[in-house]
Amino acid sequence: MTRIIYALAPVGYRKWIESHIEYCNLKVRPERLMSFFFLASFVLGFFSGMMAHLIFATTVETMFMVWAGGFLVFALVVHLALMMIADSRAGLVESILPDALQIISANMRSGLTPDRAILASARPEFGPLEAELKKVAKETLSGRSFEESMRGITKRIKSNMFQKTVDLIVEGLAKGGSLTTLLDSIADDVRQAKLVKGEIKSFVIMYGIFIFFAAAIGAPLLYSVSTFMVQTLNNLGGNLGDVDAITTGSSALSLFKFEQSSITQEFLMQYSAAAIIVTSIFGSLIIGLIQDGTEKAGLRYIPVMMLVAFSVFFGSQALLGSVFASIIG
Repeated sequence: MTRIIYALAPVGYRKWIESHIEYCNLKVRPERLMSFFFLASFVLGFFSGMMAHLIFATTVETMFMVWAGGFLVFALVVHLALMMIADSRAGLVESILPDALQIISANMRSGLTPDRAILASARPEFGPLEAELKKVAKETLSGRSFEESMRGITKRIKSNMFQKTVDLIVEGLAKGGSLTTLLDSIADDVRQAKLVKGEIKSFVIMYGIFIFFAAAIGAPLLYSVSTFMVQTLNNLGGNLGDVDAITTGSSALSLFKFEQSSITQEFLMQYSAAAIIVTSIFGSLIIGLIQDGTEKAGLRYIPVMMLVAFSVFFGSQALLGSVFASIIG
């Protein structure tokens, strides 16, 4: 079963799974992980469809639609989790990279060869970089070139900053530069780049707050008011229509006709829910792009933004209903 699912998958998707297994440092074969993702999403989607059919008495067509939607949602969640694990490991490596480079440089100044200096620099506080440095040292001691061993780390750490650092080290060695001076210079550049990135992030934080307010508070509040107004006008229109029918031909009210709107409250509720979900997703992605320079960084904001948005939507509806009822009463 696992081999069949793996063989039927597109080549690009198989390469993506294989690379992210390396990025996440997972000890599992690609075909097993892919099959697990597919079967778990299939079963959870089927369970969601059956629950919707049993609890809400939906039609068979709706049950299959929920099944398909659940399958896509669960598949998206597990793939996003894989991406976030890879980005988390990369962020940890980037945070300690300057210190690691300076320690390696200090060990080389003390007289150690590059492979010995890297092995001595591998410390537990370096997290995933500790295992990678040990692997580079062992490969170099076993006869593999230092450049090839360093290139191998970039296949297991998904970081543009680390990729550029390795490229600079390899290029500097190829041109005969001093490795200790090069490591110190790269460490200073990486640290300075992180400081500049932090300053830029502090400057644009107001844009992120504005987008969060508009997507999670402003838009749900407007949707809630619109839904409540349509419901109220429909109720008033029905009541006034009854009055108009009673006084037809004998009152000035007969000059006016009150009809209920063709837009129902159920339609507005469904539209508002869909609009809130779409707004929350794209608002979170924009915040991630502004704050961290990549849309994937905004994925962690999606659950929070949706929770706040729906809380504002239903909370404002309940508040408007209670206020309107107290005024009428």
